[in-house]
Order: sequence, then C-alpha cells, then structure tokens
Amino acid sequence: MPWTRRGRHRYFFRKRRVGGRVVRRSLGRGPEAQLAAALAAQRQRERELEWARRRQERDRWEAETSTLQRLIEVSDLLVQTALLATGYHQHAHGNWRRRQHGSSA
Repeated sequence: MPWTRRGRHRYFFRKRRVGGRVVRRSLGRGPEAQLAAALAAQRQRERELEWARRRQERDRWEAETSTLQRLIEVSDLLVQTALLATGYHQHAHGNWRRRQHGSSA
C-alpha cells in the first residue's frame, strides 16, 4: 500500500506520471486519504481478478488447441521432408527454392 510513516503518523501518497516523471502527491491521513486508499485497494483487487481471469482463459485456450498445434507441427515436418526429398531447400529460413544442379551451358 502507498501509506508512508512519517514520525508517529501514516500518510497516503498517490504516484502519477507527469511529463515522463513520477510525481508523488500526499493526500494526508484523514478521511480523504482513507477513501483514496480503499479505492486504490479495490482497483488493485479488480486488476488481480482480471489477470487471473486472463491467465485462466489463456490456459484453457492452450489446452483446447494443443492437439491442433501438434497436428500443425507434424504436417510442417512432413512438408519439409517431402520438399527436401524432391530437391528443394529453404533459402535463409524463408522461401523454399529448387536446387540448381550444375550449369546448363
């Protein structure tokens, strides 16, 4: 929490970015500061819940698409094998090109 102890009292500070710099602004220690602290804590909880929801969604997506991803990897390997067997090579990890065997002049 952004509470800071100064002497015997605690004060609430809010940090903001202004013109590329971080500026601290004191909201004091009274009811306004307590309300701002409660709102900041609520926003933090909401962000954490959103992060957890997104992680869960990403994990579910990865689990559902893992079979498809494996199929793509195997088919890519089969295509590469077929191209190599028929005389092609991959130029600079990019396009596939037919190998030139000697000069025809």
